[in-house]
Amino acid sequence: MAQVTKPERPIGYWLKRADTLLTEQIDKAQAANGVSRFDWQVLNMLNEMGSASKERIFESMLAFVDAPGVDEIVTRLVGRGWAEQGEISKHGTVEFQLTKEGRRRHGIILATQKEVRGRAMQGISEEEYTTVIRVLKRIVTNLEGTG
Repeated sequence: MAQVTKPERPIGYWLKRADTLLTEQIDKAQAANGVSRFDWQVLNMLNEMGSASKERIFESMLAFVDAPGVDEIVTRLVGRGWAEQGEISKHGTVEFQLTKEGRRRHGIILATQKEVRGRAMQGISEEEYTTVIRVLKRIVTNLEGTG
């Protein structure tokens, strides 16, 4: 039987390092577009969903940004004319949506985002990526609700 060698660093190190580098590289690449990784995530979320309340945006961004941070991002997007308040939902919450300019900017920023993703994913097959996601989901599922 082959002996299993211990990795040089634990999974937590690699998760944290990958996240830090993703943020650094996205921020660097997107600086020309005037957005950060987290600005991009909110802009993309609004593009994909059509509209969302600050509460829904916060739920989605919980792992990255606190509530005041979400407020700042939404305020910044509105201030640039990329997002606007839409209808009040049936639950009484204010929904935000992209403006025409916001959709145009999303397309530009998406092109830059694809370049960064391409660099990050070099040499990684779809199968490997799917396996990593499946393993990370399993870790999260195993640890949720414990403590």
